[in-house]
Amino acid sequence: MSSGVLFGLGAAVAWGGGDFLGGWNARRLPSTTVAFWAQTSSLAILLALVLVVRPEWDTTAFGWGLSAGLFTGFGGAVLYRGLATGNAAVVAPLSALGAVVPVVVSVARGESPGAMAWPGIVLALLGIVVVSIPGEGASFRSNHHLGPVLMGLAAALGFGVFFVLVNGGTGEGRPELIVLIGARLGSALLIGSTAFAGGIRRPGRLLPSLVALGTIDVSANGAFALASTRGNLAAVSVLASLYPVVTVVLARVFTSERLTLTRVAGAGLALGGAALISAA
Repeated sequence: MSSGVLFGLGAAVAWGGGDFLGGWNARRLPSTTVAFWAQTSSLAILLALVLVVRPEWDTTAFGWGLSAGLFTGFGGAVLYRGLATGNAAVVAPLSALGAVVPVVVSVARGESPGAMAWPGIVLALLGIVVVSIPGEGASFRSNHHLGPVLMGLAAALGFGVFFVLVNGGTGEGRPELIVLIGARLGSALLIGSTAFAGGIRRPGRLLPSLVALGTIDVSANGAFALASTRGNLAAVSVLASLYPVVTVVLARVFTSERLTLTRVAGAGLALGGAALISAA
């Protein structure tokens, strides 16, 4: 198993854990407050790493990262807005299609994954969508309107372009840490402006949990940055996008959330696809 595959799966585990922890905090604080403090803490962690590691400054890498951060911040903001409309059953599965973007870009560059990886990519993408479908009680009110569909696709586009831009920023031996600083600053600027507009609450006793959330998110971004320089962009992006499976499993273990047959089937498809990609 290549290091690119391992880092891609590591990113999925970290992002999945972060989504679970973020959801747990969002039950106690407004989502904008959770996002703001998590972004702030993760940016502080990265700045501390820069002071310790002292990487060589690379303006090009920073620019790629800043652009990537703006896109992932946009994707997250649109996703939360779509979920707030009560159409999670529409928005969530569509937003999980972000991995399609790097697959298309990779093929356009002539960097198509191997023949064995293609069935794995298809299975994994299908599994990601299926496992992202909310369980019982999810609203599907606006199925006659394009709004939720467009928001889900816009979120997917934001997340997918993030994958591509991080890959571009880490190319040609550019320092991953500078790319991550740019990405975190970009998303912090976008999410921070939204949070300030809606008001920010003090985290109180939840601050350690929000710092942990920021640390997990930084680790996920770092793992993907490393994966994108060590493996095929299409393959590692699909692997990193398996995070909904991790979130669902954690919800089952720690909150006793019931797993529907649909989600079990989706998880099985996603993991089977990941196995094929890893073996390619």
